[in-house]
Formats: sequence, C-alpha cells, structure tokens
Amino acid sequence: MKNHILFSIIGIMLLLLSCATRHDNFFRGDVIGFSDKPTTSYRAERGLFMNLKPQSPPYNLLDGNGTSQIRTDIKTVPRGNNTTAYYAMELAAKRVNYIRRKIAQRDPLTKYYIFLLTDGLDNASSQVAKNEKRILFNRTPKQYQKRVHRQLKNAMGWFSKNTFEVYPMMYEGEDLRDTKERNKLTDAQFKEMLKQDMECFRYSSEGKEKAPELISADNFQSIITELRSHFEKNSYTFRIPKGYAGKMIRMNFVNSQNQEVTLTAKLKKSLFSYFLTDIKLSDGATIQLFKANNSLKATNLYTQDNINVYFDIHDLQLNGIAYMPQVEKVTQEYEFRSGIWQPNSEYREVTKTAINTYFVLVIDGSKSLDGKNNSKDGFKEETDMALKIMEILSPRY
Repeated sequence: MKNHILFSIIGIMLLLLSCATRHDNFFRGDVIGFSDKPTTSYRAERGLFMNLKPQSPPYNLLDGNGTSQIRTDIKTVPRGNNTTAYYAMELAAKRVNYIRRKIAQRDPLTKYYIFLLTDGLDNASSQVAKNEKRILFNRTPKQYQKRVHRQLKNAMGWFSKNTFEVYPMMYEGEDLRDTKERNKLTDAQFKEMLKQDMECFRYSSEGKEKAPELISADNFQSIITELRSHFEKNSYTFRIPKGYAGKMIRMNFVNSQNQEVTLTAKLKKSLFSYFLTDIKLSDGATIQLFKANNSLKATNLYTQDNINVYFDIHDLQLNGIAYMPQVEKVTQEYEFRSGIWQPNSEYREVTKTAINTYFVLVIDGSKSLDGKNNSKDGFKEETDMALKIMEILSPRY
C-alpha cells in the first residue's frame, strides 16, 4: 500500500514537471492599493473560491503600453482613512498563486516578489474581508496575521522550485511616531514593536532564515536605499558543461568599472548532483558558500537541460562592496591538461539572460501618509518609491 502511495506521488510530481512551460523575457506586474478596502489593477472576483474563476492578465512590462498603465495605477491608488494591509496581502498571495499556475504556467525559472509599502498597522481587514465574503467570521489581528502567513506559504503550491520573496516596508510617519511618544518607547522598543507586528509579512521560499527583514525608516530615501542593496547582492547564475566533471573550471568576471574577479574550482559529480569544490577567488572577492563542505551545489531549477549544470553565486563582493558581473563579458576556461587552460569558446553563446519575473506592489493609500494637516507629501513619495522598485526589477537596471 505504501509503495502504491509513493508511486502515485512520484507520478503526480512528474506530471506537474512535464506540464511546466519555459518562458523567456517574462516581466510582468500588478498593483494592489489598500486603505478603506483593497483595489486591484486586474479584474478578479473575490470570495471563498476566487482563484477558481478567470482573472485578467498582469501588465506586460516589456511593452510600453503595459508600463504606462501600471505607472498610472501606482499614482492613482484610492485614498482612505483606514488600513487593510492583511486583506491586501492575502489577495496578493492568491494572485501570485494564480499567475504561477495560469499565466506563467509553472515555469520553474520565474521569480516572484511581493513588495508591501505601508505607514501604519491594520485596523479594518477582518471586517472588509467578511463584507466581501472572503471569510465567514471576523478574525482577531493575531488570527489574521497567521492567515496571511499561511497564504504566503501556500502561494507557490506543492513541489515548486520557484524563488518567491516578500519585502515588507514601513514608513514611520506621524501616527507611528505619536504612538512611540505616547507610550514612551525607546528607539529599540519601537523597532521591536514594528518588527513583531510586521513579522507575518516576511517570507522566502528558501526558508525563514532567508526571509527579508522589515525595512523601516522615517524617510522613503532610506527605505529604497536599503531595498536596492538587497538586489545588488542578488545571485548570478552561470553554467558549466557536464562533460567537464572532474576538471578544474575558471570563471572570469568583469564589472562596469572594469574590475576583474576570477573564480576557480573543481567540478565534481555526486550520486544526485554536481558540486564546485576547492573554490578559490581573486584577492578581496567573497561569495556565500555551501556551509556543509565549503562548496557550491548545483541548482535544481534547470533539470531539463541534459548538457549543462548550473550554479548560483550569492552575495558576490569585491573588497566588501557588491560586485555585479557584466554578462556579456563573462568568459569560462577549463584545465585541459595540468597547468594548460582551454577557453570554452561556446560559453558566450549560452549566457543569454532570461527575464523571468512577476511582482505585486501592495501600496498603502491611507491619508495618514500626508500627515495630520496634509503638511506632508508622503503618498507621492511612497508612489515615487514604488516606481523606483519597478526600475530595480527591470532588466534594464
């Protein structure tokens, strides 16, 4: 009986993998605004079974018209006096799930992101979700926090190998500063309060320890600067022919400042995967390594490629500063004989960068962004920051 169940599970996994579609140049996005209630840039019915019904497609941001439309949606998020962040994030998680299944068609290389921009704590999600028949009974804030995190965990579905990250960002405006002063909170206590209240929004498909921390500040420039640093330390992927197993490999990188970095390692094949071992880097260069044996393990996102094996290098730095290789200048060599290096002349032909990204901008439209007497311009600054996030994600960045 156990064998039958095991074979059934394996069969389902193979069927799902066989149904996956590979995309090149897939760069799409949506906007969810929230204040008195969430509003979406796409058409979708709400309620208990919302993802079983067709939804309109996201904006294609490789198209000028799609880019223009999403910019308009960002700037025209409806304003209100309440905050429905929990419900908006629940809708975002369900939208990610729908896009992965119905639009990206389970492409394993597509990366998914949710960016939450807010200036206050939720006060209306439960009632609004109940009014729209998304939930049957009101939930306490703690209950809804658990619900949101569960929806984020379920967004990718079973057996997914996709990268999915959520970036919560908090603008510390007048309302929050008043709360701090009224309760005589120290800076540390105030930050801890925000962290705890926003904890339910943190998520990474790579595990809890990889989930982005809350980014909070009393100005938007500090928030976008910190967010940008996360993406400047993002991964770089390169491939090596499987026929090079047992050989020494050398990757030569050059950045926009013509600074050169070299990675030398041995390609080893194990029973179930490939590893780069005996890794050496140029002086001053550092990367994150696989802790178990100080090596790099091949990524399993490219299993349909029977010729090459792929590796991600994370947080590549040179002298403590983020280092971004220029893809068109990367070269690869292998040790043909002892001390004799042979260039892989075909490597440049296979370094085409595939753009596979979907994101949701979840934007607070509450009037508190502009201060008590409308003396601030927080909403404009917030939406300007949302446009900068799009630029960071853009393949032209």
